[in-house]
Amino acid sequence: MTDSRVAEILKAFEVYDGVYKRAEVDAAAECREEITPHLIGILEEVLTDPASYAAKEGYQAHVYALVLLTHFREQRAHRAIVALASLPPPLPDELLGDIITEHLPVFLLRTSGGSMTGIKSLIMNPKADEYCRTSAVRALAYAVADGIMRREEALAFLSSLFAGDEADSDSGFWGCVACSICDLYPEELMGVIEKAYQDELILSGIIGLDSFERTLRDGKEATLKRLRDDLALRSPENVHDYMSWWACFQQQKPVSREPASRGVKASRPQQDERKARRQRRKRERKRRGR
Repeated sequence: MTDSRVAEILKAFEVYDGVYKRAEVDAAAECREEITPHLIGILEEVLTDPASYAAKEGYQAHVYALVLLTHFREQRAHRAIVALASLPPPLPDELLGDIITEHLPVFLLRTSGGSMTGIKSLIMNPKADEYCRTSAVRALAYAVADGIMRREEALAFLSSLFAGDEADSDSGFWGCVACSICDLYPEELMGVIEKAYQDELILSGIIGLDSFERTLRDGKEATLKRLRDDLALRSPENVHDYMSWWACFQQQKPVSREPASRGVKASRPQQDERKARRQRRKRERKRRGR
């Protein structure tokens, strides 16, 4: 593919005009080697002046770059993705919006190359956006579902996040950590969870103790299968299934899905967490006048 054609593809990604750039995404996928450095360059350029790019109305090149680099499972993009997610609020929300809660966990996982270092650093960063941090927590749980990380190792790390100084007292951080513990089957950590409720770290409305009790009744294998199914649903093999169905493109959601993801329903903790996060994000945007 010629340099001029690569430039045309990248230019098409820049401006939102209500049309999903299907042909350009296909073309980019066909010239992975040539276009990958340019896609990483888009993310790195945004990082040089994130406020300026956040203020650019309709700018979407970084979104297409994130989707394609995730589809490519490009490890060289991981550092830039972690850096974007680590920007101080409200920049991540202004740049990514609902992508943070819906897609960032998979973006982080699929570009990690099996290393959890960057993901853990984001989780532990108290200055980062709360929703980026909890999306990194979800990425850690997905790493277990994908066989990248041992469940016991993930639970040990997550259990260390209830000291009480990891976030502000009114944060939903601990509730989201609790949701991922529940999705990993919480049997060994019920003492930690019960104490977190007693210490009022876990906000009501994110997840209740009854969700843990139901999960324990469901059993370990069924619980972990739900997590694997959720990861499969959010990691489509078809690159277009990441974003072509978004409401902003005024197109119907594609009916074709990979067999593993058909009919998959998120677990109760996942549903509760996502509902609570959406509500909190709406309130925060309203306070900022968005």
